Amino acid sequence: MSAIDGLYYIALFIIGLAIGSFLNVVAFRYKSSRSVFYHKNLGGRSHCMQCGASLRWFEIIPVVSFIIQKGKCRSCGGKFSLQYPIVELLSGGILAGVPFYFSKFYGIMEPFSFSASLRSYYGFLILWILVFLTWLLISVIDNRHYLVPDGLNTTLAVLGVVIAAIKTLPSGWLLPFHDSFLRHYELIFSPTQTVWANHLLGALIGGLFFFILVAVSRGRGMGMGDVKLAVASGLVLGWPDIGLAIILAFILGGIWGALLLLGGKKTLHDKIPFAPIFIVGIALTVFLGFGIVHGYLSLFNI
Repeated sequence: MSAIDGLYYIALFIIGLAIGSFLNVVAFRYKSSRSVFYHKNLGGRSHCMQCGASLRWFEIIPVVSFIIQKGKCRSCGGKFSLQYPIVELLSGGILAGVPFYFSKFYGIMEPFSFSASLRSYYGFLILWILVFLTWLLISVIDNRHYLVPDGLNTTLAVLGVVIAAIKTLPSGWLLPFHDSFLRHYELIFSPTQTVWANHLLGALIGGLFFFILVAVSRGRGMGMGDVKLAVASGLVLGWPDIGLAIILAFILGGIWGALLLLGGKKTLHDKIPFAPIFIVGIALTVFLGFGIVHGYLSLFNI
């Protein structure tokens, strides 16, 4: 990686911090009685959630202000949630990490050349950044409110359709077996190698699996928001990627649930938001899916 590329990634990370600050505002202002895109969620001055004091520009610098102020409001001394720096750092990681990983995955030697031959790749990349930011916002809202807004699921579904459409365009950067993050292992698990068929199959299987779980549990374990999230995420990832994401999510969910029970943080009657766990499973599939499947199948000499 050249020094110039490094500067681009640093700039993207800083922009991501600012976007994360905005996502925090949306998450904290969100109410289940109105759309996540309600104008009051998206605009207006930032203020302390405890005393209502308006925050000045130097009090809302992503991460930095939280550290300098020791996570407290300058007006009332009330503590700010750790969600603020965590979401900002994750958003920064998305803005820098997704382009870095995709350039390696798709073999883009000069990711910031802005060549005309890579126009579809840059569009593809922007869509995936938006997807990850949407997943991040869904995780934060579900963790706070135990629900997944329909507006965000719809956004994911639309992004998934456009991602699939770009994959069908003639391009020199979409390498063979790179339609799936599992690469050539897609041949083992998928009955078809057609782009649209795989994406629609991912939405169908993901949604059907979660719908059956909701029906059997009568909504005690998860709700229809999770079903819609599975449909939308399946449309984004396609099959068989969504299948691995679901498997990883349930493994992680079981471990996390057991730790909460053993630590006395939750009881068997308490709710645990599933969307954040599911999205961690999705992220592992995108960034580590090929290695996970390769390592597992190697145990059987496959």
